[in-house]
Amino acid sequence: MATPFRLARVLRLREQMRRFRTHEAEQLVARLVAERREVAALVAERERLGALEAEAARAGTLTPDGLQVGRAYDAALASAEAVRTAEIVRLGHALDAKRAEVLRARQEEEKYLRLAEVHRQRVLEEEAHEFDRTLDEIAVDRHRRNRKEQGHGQV
Repeated sequence: MATPFRLARVLRLREQMRRFRTHEAEQLVARLVAERREVAALVAERERLGALEAEAARAGTLTPDGLQVGRAYDAALASAEAVRTAEIVRLGHALDAKRAEVLRARQEEEKYLRLAEVHRQRVLEEEAHEFDRTLDEIAVDRHRRNRKEQGHGQV
């Protein structure tokens, strides 16, 4: 009654592949979260730098050199933010694709589970049919023996 070896093996391999794809999706999510955290830190640093420049300007201590260094630092932060933002977009697309792969893998796995269930039902039906046939053969054999014994008793 067991599922055929090949079907069981295919099902096991499909499950392993789905788990691997799920693991890859989880890694993409973790990287996406880390990148978003980095972007938030860069934005916060740029805001902090802007607040420091504004404070220095109000106090009258902002020099052209200080402003130039601050602008260069802000440009570097903006560039890093743009790179991280592009990476977030790329990771988002990769995550969407990986989720679609996981969904297809899950659907394939369900298909093989249904095949295994159909096979199991077929085997049960065949066993029930074989059992009924065996019972019929026993009944016919018993009937023949009874008739034979009745025939010998009448002579």
